[in-house]
Amino acid sequence: MKKYALVVLVAMMASCMSVKQIGKVNMISNRNIESKADYVPIRNYMGGSKKELKRLKAASLEQAIDNVVRNTPGGEFLKNVKIYIINNKYFAVEGDIWGFEGNGNMKGFKVGDMVQWKDVGQTFTGTIVDLKNEKRATVKDSGGKLREVKYSEMLKVTE
Repeated sequence: MKKYALVVLVAMMASCMSVKQIGKVNMISNRNIESKADYVPIRNYMGGSKKELKRLKAASLEQAIDNVVRNTPGGEFLKNVKIYIINNKYFAVEGDIWGFEGNGNMKGFKVGDMVQWKDVGQTFTGTIVDLKNEKRATVKDSGGKLREVKYSEMLKVTE
């Protein structure tokens, strides 16, 4: 019984995540920013939930920034940024993503592309309406139903 209690205690402590904010900055980027470009806000408070912090953490600050910015199609840089250290080992960032809306492209797909995919042996076609994240897009099928489809399962089609 004591062994069981010890295992449960260790498992509970291992699942805990220590998150500490270590700084705030107005803007941060790993890319060159064009001073004359017309950037627009794309998403607010990206990377801030506990689930996102855990998923987007990285061994370096540079990689943590890339993880958040690349997760949003068209994203170029972050504004109003909070920087966190997780378990005194990993970095994570949270902030508003700015970039070129409408110029977004993810894995070669963009909003408005006609695509085809298979699900449970059945073939579907539809139009991409949102590039959700780095793994999935929201597609409106020919019946008008919205579905989340992995980029790896889609093929572009021509009408």
